[in-house]
Amino acid sequence: MNLKEIKSITATKIRTSKGNPTIAVVVKTSKGIVEASAPQGTSKGKYEVREFSVRGIDFSIRFLNALGKKITQMDIEIDTFHDLIKIEKLIKKVDSSADWHIIGGNALYALEAALLKATAKYHGYELWQFLLGKRKKMIPRLLGNAIGGGMHLEKEKKTDFQEFLIIPKTKHFFDSYFINLQAYKEAKKLIMACDKEWQGLLTAENAIASTLTNTQVLDILDELRKRIKEKFDIKLELGLDIAATSFWKGKGYIYKNFPGRNVMRREEQVNYVFDLIKKYKLSYIEDPFHEEDFKAFSKLLAKLKKAKIKCLICGDDLTTTNPKRLKKAIKEKAINSIIIKPNQVGSLITMYETLELAKKYNIIPIISHRSGETFDNTIAHLAVGFQIPFIKAGILGKERDVKLKELARIERKNGN
Repeated sequence: MNLKEIKSITATKIRTSKGNPTIAVVVKTSKGIVEASAPQGTSKGKYEVREFSVRGIDFSIRFLNALGKKITQMDIEIDTFHDLIKIEKLIKKVDSSADWHIIGGNALYALEAALLKATAKYHGYELWQFLLGKRKKMIPRLLGNAIGGGMHLEKEKKTDFQEFLIIPKTKHFFDSYFINLQAYKEAKKLIMACDKEWQGLLTAENAIASTLTNTQVLDILDELRKRIKEKFDIKLELGLDIAATSFWKGKGYIYKNFPGRNVMRREEQVNYVFDLIKKYKLSYIEDPFHEEDFKAFSKLLAKLKKAKIKCLICGDDLTTTNPKRLKKAIKEKAINSIIIKPNQVGSLITMYETLELAKKYNIIPIISHRSGETFDNTIAHLAVGFQIPFIKAGILGKERDVKLKELARIERKNGN
């Protein structure tokens, strides 16, 4: 597709599921209209790029609209995913900063995602088909946030851990989607029976905002796992997003909801997380230590390997979809899994570099939504198109449901 085929590129301000402003980009061509928008995180890694320009979101929008007019006058072919580099080279003439402080990462991501959708549509493909080519279609496994707290909740009495995740082991994505909904209902019943202070409050990602302790919630999920096995004969794996940076206070991890104890040093935290993995047979742990502590990640991974315990130790705040951070994690042998959030780096080209580096070193990639979501379904298409084996996209909420239903629809579609 020649950029001159584009009739217009328009950026506007929209609201996320949390009510905060973000950016949507609409691209019009002779083949139709496409739209993409950027989410926003609450729990953000130190090494994420800026969401918007240093001059604010309105400047990012003006920048995109001016850039859009220039793009539509350019005699440049955009026919593959990697052709997006031509757009980035154009932007870098104005914004050469490492964190996109003039345009903003959310602005860049929304623009690139919209252009990618327009290119796929122009050539007669859905985005996932355009990215996948002749490779085999693979639908990712689903990680669902069932119970939570941490920075996803503005309340004093809450779990220290940010997300308690359920991961159905099913052959088909639709079955996982269904099982997660049923498991969520069962989890709500268990919480209502055990947590007398819970009054129906949900987190930013629509997870149940229990007032119980971390281990009490894990006990409930252990019971949930048994119920799902009995009712549906489906294995339900369990995971945690600890988001430890949020309660790291320089010399220790400060727990607010831990009876009889509230401070843990690094070595204590390593042993504590290891014991949780072992006791509850956890399959997934995200950010168990603060975002600078590669060595603690390494110690936990080595400890698990020695004990012959399989568990994904995942970096999010640690790595922020950044190839440089991932290279350090690889060198330190810190992780065996990584969260991929496109708007953490803004550039889809850089996201792809991180993704391919992870695959090269057998580090399992997991594409993820953010706490402040939009109705955009791009990550569902990226998951299938780039053969990403896992997706975190929530369980409940209209903004999350569009991604889940899109994956179920893609699964039903015959062929590549």
